[in-house]
Amino acid sequence: MMIIDNVTLTPLKQFVDPRGAVFHYLKSSSPTFVSFGEAYFSKINEAVVKGWKKHKRITQNFCVPFGAVKIVIYDDRKDSKTAGMVNEYLLDDLDHYCLLSVPPMVWYSFMCVSKGHALLANIIDEPHSPEESDTADLNSNAIPYDWTNG
Repeated sequence: MMIIDNVTLTPLKQFVDPRGAVFHYLKSSSPTFVSFGEAYFSKINEAVVKGWKKHKRITQNFCVPFGAVKIVIYDDRKDSKTAGMVNEYLLDDLDHYCLLSVPPMVWYSFMCVSKGHALLANIIDEPHSPEESDTADLNSNAIPYDWTNG
């Protein structure tokens, strides 16, 4: 699969023993780390889809420490060598524990694909500001992805 320009998927380490586990996420020495602006979690209920959203300046650093989430990204940047491309990612706390870094100006949407709910963690490189992002309806014709068949 060709990856959308400037998107990075980084496998992360987990240290599991009978007492529990330590899940690595993001270090300031990571090549995808820009700066710290804000960290937050999105609890997503089973089969619920959230999105579409695109940030104008902010880089997203997604990780799923609980459950499983399907993340879809779409590149509509006119000057990008991957303009028009759609990528799908499955992040979870077991088999696909990774950091997905999404640059500014790339659309994203996500859905809980685990039983019950999932937790999506996000570290962004500046504090969130509502005027800094754009949203689109899940059924937008501008984004070539159909969540009902995806």
